[in-house]
Amino acid sequence: MRRSLPLSIAFGMLLSMSAGLVAMAHSGSGEASIQVEPASVTAGDTVVLAGTGLEADSDRVLVLAGEGLTVEFGTVKTDAEGMFSKELTIPNHLPSGTYELRAIGDETLTTPLAVTAAAGAAAVSSTNNAAEDVVARQRTPAELAPIAVLVVIAVLLGGWLVWRAERFRGPVDA
Repeated sequence: MRRSLPLSIAFGMLLSMSAGLVAMAHSGSGEASIQVEPASVTAGDTVVLAGTGLEADSDRVLVLAGEGLTVEFGTVKTDAEGMFSKELTIPNHLPSGTYELRAIGDETLTTPLAVTAAAGAAAVSSTNNAAEDVVARQRTPAELAPIAVLVVIAVLLGGWLVWRAERFRGPVDA
């Protein structure tokens, strides 16, 4: 029993750490982010949206949202380093306000964009807060399966270790 307890603890810690590593495997190597240049434009102008720290060779859907409007810009594919850069033309019919550019993939990344209405377009003041929203990433069953398997193995191994310790403990001195 003296030898099995430290081994059991070490094995349990190893299983716990491996479950954590599996859960973190899709988070990427760096801090994922997107930036827009310039951060303030007149409707009809162009901006450059750039992303870094993303999953390599993955598709992102680009969207501009705010003021009750949503504009889709299509998709962009990240390169081998997990980066992309795309020039976007902001529609000239947008009213003034603070919008949010979104790069949607495994997670949704956002960055604010201030838009001034083009000459002749109705100006609407913004009442939205452009703070970045944290959107929970939906994991697929294929991503959850390794975590579930490790949890089941840990539970079964723990039960077996308790059973083994109780069985081979020997007589208890009272």
